[in-house]
Amino acid sequence: MPAYKSTKVIENRQIASDIYFMKLDRPLGSKPGQFFMLRSEDFRGKPLLSRPFGVCDEDKESISLLYQVKGEGTGLMKTFKKGKEVKVLGPLGRGFTLKEDKKIAIVGGGIGLAPLFFLAKKLKTQVDLYLGFSDYEYFSDYFKPYVNKVLVTIDKIDKKFITDAINPDDYDYIYACGPNPMLYSLSKKTKKARVEVSMEAHMACGIGACLGCTIRNAKGDFVRVCKDGPVFDSREVFG
Repeated sequence: MPAYKSTKVIENRQIASDIYFMKLDRPLGSKPGQFFMLRSEDFRGKPLLSRPFGVCDEDKESISLLYQVKGEGTGLMKTFKKGKEVKVLGPLGRGFTLKEDKKIAIVGGGIGLAPLFFLAKKLKTQVDLYLGFSDYEYFSDYFKPYVNKVLVTIDKIDKKFITDAINPDDYDYIYACGPNPMLYSLSKKTKKARVEVSMEAHMACGIGACLGCTIRNAKGDFVRVCKDGPVFDSREVFG
């Protein structure tokens, strides 16, 4: 059984209304698309968190995550100061397959863009980036040194989704992460390109033991998003 490791917060800053960027002082040797579990035992002595977060970035000295404040756990996370001790488990799961010499697009929806930043940095060739948001844009500027172009849609303003803004068959290979309905729509719209999708699911353990993140694939078989994914060939999950 893998063990949690102690690490400390280097920075934890707000970058948009309810979006925060956190950096921890312990690299995990992650690959793009992998994730880790984060836990903190504080606040009156009870366990605060055991939550999955995609690796937003990693270097020789740190690992970073991007998170949206939604509930009690992330609400407490935003209060973490520099030097705060937390525990991490990872890297976990199956990441993206890095391709070269292909015409590539990256497609992100909302906070699903988080693991795509590490991917964009690791790809050997520049790619086109498509990002969709519900209410407002965030974090897209961070991608600009690593991609060829950035196209953004905001549902409330543009009255369309990011899947309406891309012709997937302009590309050979597509990487996508975001809400599962977005991934399904992109997959069904694609006729030629290969698509890798990072699936969303509730996770409790992150290592495949609790079966809480089980989904049915295109064949009707049960697969564990944490262990068999979170990255899948879109045909494997959507047919």
